[in-house]
Amino acid sequence: MTRRQMIGATAAALVLPLLDSRPLAALTTRYNFAARVFSPAEFALVDELSDIIIPTDEVSPGARAARVAGEIDRMLADSLDPARVKAWHDGLRAVEDLSRQMNGTTFLKSTPEQRVAVVTKMASSEDETPGSRRRRRANPNTSIGGFYRTLKGATVRAYYTSSIGIHDDQHYKGNVYQQGDYAGIEPTDQLQ
Repeated sequence: MTRRQMIGATAAALVLPLLDSRPLAALTTRYNFAARVFSPAEFALVDELSDIIIPTDEVSPGARAARVAGEIDRMLADSLDPARVKAWHDGLRAVEDLSRQMNGTTFLKSTPEQRVAVVTKMASSEDETPGSRRRRRANPNTSIGGFYRTLKGATVRAYYTSSIGIHDDQHYKGNVYQQGDYAGIEPTDQLQ
């Protein structure tokens, strides 16, 4: 056995106990991505919620095209805080409960208009969360608003760190020589 093979076998032995016992084929999404934290239904829910938050428009593709749900799943899988993962599972259950309450069915079985209404309700509840500087309502104890804030933050972070968010939406060109009105000034121009 070569040194490289020994290192590979050792790494596999260390990682194997960390893998989830669920069959990976059952968790593969339409992007050929095996979710590590979310069930297939939860992954589809995060995918739809994130795409409602950042939809495709005339400027750039949306969160679904940027594979935001996969990045959120990866972020949670890499988290060392089990309470964070539990909060996501609880939050997704709260979304389904709110959808059943508002629409009489699950979020993904609702019409697009009903889905937007659920997300709008979640967004309006964001102001009700404890510690909010913009608290406007009498009841500051709602979990759906706190989850919406978490979902929105994770969606924005995942989107704007993706190639689509950086290049298509923000038109970032990298470290290039700037010319024109906003190019800055040469230090020697001020010395004269």
